[in-house]
Amino acid sequence: MPAAPPLRIAVYLSLATEHGRGILRGIARFFHQRPEVTVLKFGDPRAYDAAALRRLKPDGIIARVATRRNETVLASLGLPVVNVSGQIPTPRMPLINTDDLRAGELALRHLHGRAYRHFAYCGNTTHLGSVLRYRGFCQEARRLGVTAPIPRHILPQGDQNAPYSDATRARLAAWLRTLPRPVGILGFTDRVALEVDEACARIGRRVPEDVAILGVGNDLARVEFAHVALSSIQLNTRQIGILAAETLQAMLDGQPVAPGEILVSPQKIVTRRSTDRFAVDDEVVAQALDHMREHVGNTIYVEEVARAAGVTRRVLELRFRAALGTSVYAEAQRLHFERALELMAEPGLTLGEIAYASGFESPSVFASAFRRRHGVTPSAHRRQLAPARFA
Repeated sequence: MPAAPPLRIAVYLSLATEHGRGILRGIARFFHQRPEVTVLKFGDPRAYDAAALRRLKPDGIIARVATRRNETVLASLGLPVVNVSGQIPTPRMPLINTDDLRAGELALRHLHGRAYRHFAYCGNTTHLGSVLRYRGFCQEARRLGVTAPIPRHILPQGDQNAPYSDATRARLAAWLRTLPRPVGILGFTDRVALEVDEACARIGRRVPEDVAILGVGNDLARVEFAHVALSSIQLNTRQIGILAAETLQAMLDGQPVAPGEILVSPQKIVTRRSTDRFAVDDEVVAQALDHMREHVGNTIYVEEVARAAGVTRRVLELRFRAALGTSVYAEAQRLHFERALELMAEPGLTLGEIAYASGFESPSVFASAFRRRHGVTPSAHRRQLAPARFA
């Protein structure tokens, strides 16, 4: 009896970006041990052609579905289709995407933790992911007591690999001049963050002293070519690819998979120079904060921090309260937990190793403190970083 022909999976992604390449790596990982599957890789078209897709005869499709027209074309094929773009909701097919709301929340906490108290956002209003990142950014600001509205500059969406026009760049520079200093800015993507960095250079704004810049995607082709290396939120794109492939396989196997979203939490913030300076005018406090960050992997004692800053503990506490509105101990705890949250995205580390590397005395102390602070155990939080798969 002749062997069944291999299944043909068509994958349409923007392979010019780290985001698309990361998703492709996840898809490849899932199908690596499945020789009965052939994966056909294509670039991300502006518009899908139904006739051309039928001639290709794929058994299933994983694609960026960025327009309502493209959703209609792909849905008309009668094939299993999984969307991996968060640009629009796609009620007719499953969507595997980054949790953009959480990305915005992480960004605000990162900038707020570095003592910035003025914030701004740069993105667009036509991409749902941009809207959600801004919403999460604002929600977290309100939760942390920031009452002032967060200004937003709207950039045209356009081709993500094409340069912005001179007029667009001039408007961005003019907007930056209106912002108070120091200010922490979240760029919708690393491309946007790079544009903010270049605008700062043109108008003489220092990064990060005047403007802290945080991007999304950790695309090294962008973040390391800025005037100041850009901090960025690293997304779990490989997990998106794995879940997309797994979802498509379930659909091919005849399992019931209802349209809906599976959201994948961002992995961590990769800190570089663009946000790695505390936004305080008090040099004693800044020196103390630098010492605390350098020793975050050890238990931080207030007396040692005061000695490093060249003042008494009492003086340091008073200046901390005046500059940051918090105590030295509370800031030390925040730094320990920030470090722990970053390390939890590393699958090769145990919770015990994370506890010690984050400056906690023992895994049990870490577990108790984490639950008091976050309302869940460390292991439960870690499970949230990898969404449940389809049955």
